[in-house]
Amino acid sequence: MNKKDEIKKILENNNGILYVKDIEEKYIHRQYLKELENDGYVEKVIKGLYVKKGKELNEFFILGEQYKSGIYSHNTALYFYGMTDRTPLKLDMTFPSNNRVNNELLNVHYIKKEKHKLGVKRITLEDSTQIQIYDLERTICDIIKDKNRMDKEIYSKALKGY
Repeated sequence: MNKKDEIKKILENNNGILYVKDIEEKYIHRQYLKELENDGYVEKVIKGLYVKKGKELNEFFILGEQYKSGIYSHNTALYFYGMTDRTPLKLDMTFPSNNRVNNELLNVHYIKKEKHKLGVKRITLEDSTQIQIYDLERTICDIIKDKNRMDKEIYSKALKGY
């Protein structure tokens, strides 16, 4: 099996998603990945992440991969838990306070590094990708803490629903 076929096999085994680290672990040079990209077989999504041509990835997964230390929180987490019917215009992510993130698609929240991972879980999305999100209890605590920065209707509905 040649190197390009090995990459194709990795893609097939991983639902059309390829991390560069996966081919590096198998000592496959990146030139073969570049050739597959030039052939139109794969396309680059973000640094270190490729997909089979035509595969659609959702925005939640892509941003989660781009910002690995970010965890979906606040309104975005409420959306996943069915606690709000409003699709978030900007996605809420929480980062350790030693990170600095600037992305116009995100509402960025910061918290002390030692509290950042409390209440984190992984959920699987419809396209079988996974994201990090705070559990419902942590989400409720976060919206109570940031009550004054929350939409009053979303806040009220979430607390009543909980």
